[in-house]
Amino acid sequence: MPAKAFVRMLVAAASLVATLSASRALAGELLVMTEELQPHSSLRDGRVVGSSTEFIEALLKEAGLEYRLDLRAWNAVMQTAATQNAVLVYPIGRTAEREAAFQWIGPLGTLEHRLYKLKRRTDLHPQVLADLRGHTIAVVPRDARQIYLQQQGFAPQTELIETTDNRQAMRLLSLGRVDYAPIATGSLDAYCRAEQLDCSQFEPTVALGMKLTLYLAANPATPRETLDKLRSAWARLVENGSYQRILKQAPPRD
Repeated sequence: MPAKAFVRMLVAAASLVATLSASRALAGELLVMTEELQPHSSLRDGRVVGSSTEFIEALLKEAGLEYRLDLRAWNAVMQTAATQNAVLVYPIGRTAEREAAFQWIGPLGTLEHRLYKLKRRTDLHPQVLADLRGHTIAVVPRDARQIYLQQQGFAPQTELIETTDNRQAMRLLSLGRVDYAPIATGSLDAYCRAEQLDCSQFEPTVALGMKLTLYLAANPATPRETLDKLRSAWARLVENGSYQRILKQAPPRD
């Protein structure tokens, strides 16, 4: 065999091995999805960071699982979880509507929200949630807050204005294109920094009236073996104090 042909054969063989290896790695890779939700998960210099992100990465390492972390708009996260195999989602509010759609692995914290408005909007002075009827509220599609507000009688499209994510909701509020935006307690400053907005222009009004417990969850297609590894690793991180140190909270009682 000529030398050049032999070299070409070696290159082709090496390429085939690399392709097969990459395919096997991809097949064994667990897709882990999140959205921009301060302070739990956000994108910084091209990397997903945040308190819940730090814990989830520690959990996956402890479980010995290969994974790919992906931050997307919430609607895309939910669509992927509904259509792809072996998808983890965090942080996701555990609600009655979602209970059967996911396998729930463990809690990451709680969220409560208030409806924010612009301070200069002196015409807006709600005392209860019902006072927001007839006004516009920024919501994220398929988000628990959107579902809750619809259940309270707020109308999609006319009262509930869909946005891509929480940061876009803040931008629309700052521009006066919506009257209110539901923001989690303690998250306003982080969103203002991310969008380079002056936080002093906003003020809280009424509470949303919904307390969410945030979880790491898996879609139904996730293998039982993977779930068992995650739950065992979760227990070990609670036992050795990593859960408490990273998330800065005590583990919930059974």
